[in-house]
Amino acid sequence: MKPNEKKLYYRLSVALLTFICLLPAFALLARVGGAGGHSSHSSGGGRGGSGGGGGFLFYLVFTHPFLTLLIVCAYLIFRYYTRKNQGAADSESNNPASDEQPAAPLPTAPFPEGLDWQKVNSSFLAIQDAWQHKDLKNVRKWLSDGMYQRLTAQFKMMNALVQVNTLRNIKVIRISPCGSKNDGNYHTADIAITFTMDDSFTSVKYPKFNESSIAETATEIWTFIKRNDSKQGSNLYNNNNCPNCGAPFELKMGEISRCNYCKTLTNSAAFDWVLCEITQEDDYHAGIALKDEYYLRLLLKNDALFSAQRMEDIASNIFMQVMEAITVDKLKRLSRFADDATISRISKMKDQAPPFIFDRLYLNNVDLAGYNAEGNLVKLRFNLKATYRRVTIGDHLQMLDPDFISRPFTMELTRNIEVTGKTGSGETVYSYECSSCGAPYTDTTDDLCTYCYAPVVDTQLNWVLTSFEWA
Repeated sequence: MKPNEKKLYYRLSVALLTFICLLPAFALLARVGGAGGHSSHSSGGGRGGSGGGGGFLFYLVFTHPFLTLLIVCAYLIFRYYTRKNQGAADSESNNPASDEQPAAPLPTAPFPEGLDWQKVNSSFLAIQDAWQHKDLKNVRKWLSDGMYQRLTAQFKMMNALVQVNTLRNIKVIRISPCGSKNDGNYHTADIAITFTMDDSFTSVKYPKFNESSIAETATEIWTFIKRNDSKQGSNLYNNNNCPNCGAPFELKMGEISRCNYCKTLTNSAAFDWVLCEITQEDDYHAGIALKDEYYLRLLLKNDALFSAQRMEDIASNIFMQVMEAITVDKLKRLSRFADDATISRISKMKDQAPPFIFDRLYLNNVDLAGYNAEGNLVKLRFNLKATYRRVTIGDHLQMLDPDFISRPFTMELTRNIEVTGKTGSGETVYSYECSSCGAPYTDTTDDLCTYCYAPVVDTQLNWVLTSFEWA
């Protein structure tokens, strides 16, 4: 910036700041004159806005037009040079974003072994494409069961509202590791992804809720998980073959991502890094550990597959299935993972509300918050937060919530401290295959496995939902 430009920029900035300092006095006069205001805010998918102060603007424009013009000009010049300087600073950064690829991570935040920005970048772009087409077959191989359930549950709700989410001009600005730790026999990595895109939610049948944004910039934290004893050399991202036997993947992998030849679960953290959580930047809280986590791990020392992140993935899987069951007449499906008392309480919650579906449902975060040991049982307590808006559908769409609501939930999962069967020795698809023999359930409403006749809900074999509350 030239010296004269700097001087003008400085003087106009001082004038603008002086005016801002005097603004409360003018605003107070406007409020005394009857001007009011309101504001609304929502997170995790909502839109915010504010209003009020109209009396003051009317007074300023029509009684001091020259002052108004001066203020506007000062503000525009101020914004111009602010953006210009910011752009110059960005271009001189040691880690600039590229039009061809996202910026490499800072040297002080290395990726864990086996995970790099190429894998994260390819998975991010592929999942955006899969999301807008509501088709996860090409990305299922690196999605955890809980992550898959989050996305498919939203697809069903979007289909009920004939909604399409179109994403355009997607550009990844930066990919940077922001947290990595050992979690039992697993390793987790939190990766911050900053991106910009055009985002449009539309429905031909219900245009009332159509929304769009242009060049919206956001940062999300993507959490990946991998077994410490994972198979070396496996890569779920750059090929389309089973990591166990090498056979080509089936094209129609859905709830269960299993190789059609060797029957191996292919989306397993035993082979490569698997995406298990997406957290918005405002909801991310790194470094908060479960109180007395050491004693919980000691309590479950014979369960080689126990990890906090894996349990949070199971909890998110259950949460989305519960919320889906509440919106449709399919409470019977809860019998795969909930005890009778919990199903009864959820049924009462459903009866207390009018029939509805979600016009968006975002699970903001899931945290293993505590535990309690009672005899031979251990009970894990989870705190969850979800953002949603409920609507009734039919000939006319009616909103039950005036705006997006962020609400806390609590959940409890119970299991025997000592477990038997397949749960203690290998990976299983929670609530889709028998924890005793590993056979897939042929009917998701059966109370017994059709192969070994083991009960589907059994704390001796697997985690059972024993409490679910809207906090």
